[in-house]
Amino acid sequence: MLRRHIPGYNFVGNPATGTTFRWGDTFADNPDLAPWPELADISISNYCTNGCRYCYRSSNPDGQCMSLQDYRFALDQLTSTAYGSIFQVALGGGEPLLHPEFTDLLQLTREERGIVPNYTTCGKFFNHKNIEATRAYCGAIAISWDPYRDSMPLQELSRLGSYLKDEGIRTNIHYVMSETTLAHATAVLRGEYDAYIGQFNSVIFLTYKPAGRADGSDNIRSSSLLQTFLASVEHPATVLKIGFDACFVPSLLKATNVDHDLIDSCECGFFSIYINESLDVMPCSFCNNDKFSFNLRQFSFEEIWHDKLSDYRKQVGTTGQSGCAGCSKTSDCRGRCLLFPELFLCDLITQPSSLPFHHGQSA
Repeated sequence: MLRRHIPGYNFVGNPATGTTFRWGDTFADNPDLAPWPELADISISNYCTNGCRYCYRSSNPDGQCMSLQDYRFALDQLTSTAYGSIFQVALGGGEPLLHPEFTDLLQLTREERGIVPNYTTCGKFFNHKNIEATRAYCGAIAISWDPYRDSMPLQELSRLGSYLKDEGIRTNIHYVMSETTLAHATAVLRGEYDAYIGQFNSVIFLTYKPAGRADGSDNIRSSSLLQTFLASVEHPATVLKIGFDACFVPSLLKATNVDHDLIDSCECGFFSIYINESLDVMPCSFCNNDKFSFNLRQFSFEEIWHDKLSDYRKQVGTTGQSGCAGCSKTSDCRGRCLLFPELFLCDLITQPSSLPFHHGQSA
């Protein structure tokens, strides 16, 4: 059990279940910043053979892999003498399953450090060895799915979900939500694909990012499609649990009656951190500003977290809620993204929803 308690911030995490609790001076208070990150998103490579057109990292067959030595060094840096280690790591890439030492990375994370590893994969490169390591060491995994671009066919995804469930591996779907896929995403919420994907644990909707090989042509821009989707969030018919990335949180807060206790605003650089295969530390994996990038070979992580990222946090506070005057949800929302202001979708929402939230699903 990981515990951190200082004035204004309390955190408890159970590695066995993945359950975490965070509160301020009282249970009614939300802290603004963790003294040490709870989660690290670590890119263990930029190597991938898929060539997906929407890859926000432009991963390719020439991409590099993080060495086991560098990974251990990163975990050393992410362990504080005052606060202990991070609670969990989310491993990504590139394609993590193509890393030559992938199972060693999982074993090191869980057995040597007591940190829970999770990872996201395209799902095409499973074998007996990495399945066994996943079952032994991971809390959960996610399969990336975009129904229109470079992903596996629905029937194949269905077979994979059944296989992973039979193997005892908790698996989520990471669904890329864009202008092209928004109507399809609404159908997922309505349960129209449960016969194919109902065996997965949950579907997490990730906002399409115009980064890497993905340009801005498929950014969400249709008010009607967005509001239809948001109405379905209030009354999801799917058997799957549902969740969303931080980029979509302002829309959820503005247009739905989802319980705010179920939603966290953007945590990047405040409660979580990103490290790439070159040991560059940034607030999140989508960071497109070198001003907020610091290498672990030049600065200690403690210096980065407590000092170097302070300017980023100030700018988030200044920029985030610009243009949000009059919104009743600002106390729970960081507002407009400092890195991708075009992903702020509240301007497309013309009428906040008055529908009651369906408490049978998790958001």
